[in-house]
Amino acid sequence: MVHIIPLSVGRRRKASGNEQQYPAGPQAGAVQPLDEYWQAVADRYEQRLAQQNAFDTEIATRALDGELAKAEADAVANASADGAGLHDGMYGQVDPHTGRVLQTGRFDTLFDNFVKQAPAEIRPDLASRKTTLREAGALRMAQQQLDRRRQYEQDQLAGVQAAGLNTIKLSDPNDQPTFDAARRTGLDLISKMYLDPQARLRAEASWRESTAKARMETLIVQDPRRALDMLSAALGQRGKAPPAAQQTSGENGGQE
Repeated sequence: MVHIIPLSVGRRRKASGNEQQYPAGPQAGAVQPLDEYWQAVADRYEQRLAQQNAFDTEIATRALDGELAKAEADAVANASADGAGLHDGMYGQVDPHTGRVLQTGRFDTLFDNFVKQAPAEIRPDLASRKTTLREAGALRMAQQQLDRRRQYEQDQLAGVQAAGLNTIKLSDPNDQPTFDAARRTGLDLISKMYLDPQARLRAEASWRESTAKARMETLIVQDPRRALDMLSAALGQRGKAPPAAQQTSGENGGQE
């Protein structure tokens, strides 16, 4: 990048009689202090150059952000189903105590190449932003990996629950061990999932209700009269129970 003081500025001169006079002699070629006018010109030039570099740095940073966004989207699209390695593959690993990079990632290669190709005047400013960009990007990738893992666990749970419900529907509704085993399989998997306590309780309650419903549907198909008697008995007991007991029964409905 070449910076040239405009010709109109270079031709400007102070009024006649105010020019700085320099002595002749052996030291005539030595650098002399600038007078106030030319010092102002130099200061203005430095200021304009700094503004120009700041502008170019901002434009370059925006371009870099765009390349990082594309790289992150590509990493997410090609990540494994459970999101394993998504964060480290993109942003590597950093010692949280010292800030030292322990493992480089795709970010390092992309960033370093971008800085090398940038104009020399803005490279230092760009390079100084690496830590900040890594921290922000690492948080995004960590969240992406966590979301991918959660979805993976939900998908796996759905498959296990579908198989469990199918087992209940195909088995004898009087076969308590088979029913208990199918229900327990789902509950065991829920206990190992990344869920907060309230979400875990909701998932367990939903699974108990689903298994009880599947068992009752099977009983209706195989023995409608018995199923009707069981439903009538359950409704009758609920109607006789005090309000507090009814609420408790409603919250635990379908549990056997």
